[in-house]
Amino acid sequence: MTSVKRQGWRPTQTNLIASAVILAGLALMALSWWFMLLVGLGIFGPGLLREFGWLRDKDEFQRGADHRAGYHAFLAAGLAATLLIAWVRTGEREIKDPQELGTLFFALLIFVWIFSSLLAYWGSQKTAARILTGFGLGWLIFVIASNLGPEWRGWGGLFMSLLVPLPFFVLAWLARPLPRIAGGALLLASAYYFYLFGIFQRDNIGLVTQGVTFLFLLCPLLACGIALLAYRREEEEVETAN
Repeated sequence: MTSVKRQGWRPTQTNLIASAVILAGLALMALSWWFMLLVGLGIFGPGLLREFGWLRDKDEFQRGADHRAGYHAFLAAGLAATLLIAWVRTGEREIKDPQELGTLFFALLIFVWIFSSLLAYWGSQKTAARILTGFGLGWLIFVIASNLGPEWRGWGGLFMSLLVPLPFFVLAWLARPLPRIAGGALLLASAYYFYLFGIFQRDNIGLVTQGVTFLFLLCPLLACGIALLAYRREEEEVETAN
């Protein structure tokens, strides 16, 4: 089998400028939501310039990864829109917080595009391992900050809380030698958290708000699980240039 060379992602000058614009927009949104336009400019501006042919900073592999990620984002957003329309039109239902619909679909597009891009650059195992490690670190910081606050529960309480992020680090390690076992465990964990947090089962919280929670809380785990279950042994023969 011919070895395919997968490129590792590296920030370019365009990426750095776009990231600075996005961060500036996020910081200034505390003053006015109109600065959300800066976020959109940083995210979509470089792509528009490339499609018009005014910016040529990516090779064939990078452009292919972008187009594939864009198609995946289209499929995800289209499926979500279809399900939402069917749900609303088949009964006397109202959408609470309809102003958040834009937030939901914006976040869905960005999440799917980023995850698909990382899969193209890193492959399923490395992408899942790094995302799970990031998830674990996020939970670790959260539980430490919670226990060191005014409601100090002692060293025993802190130790028990530190067990919460441990599964993420274990699964991140298992993603390399046992990708399908780690993928199955992630799907089971996603189902457990879906039940635990009562997502889409609470009447006092709007459907769209629950959708945003599901996207940020469970979709990274779900996506990593699916990617690892779909792992093909041929990926081991793919050379990654990092």
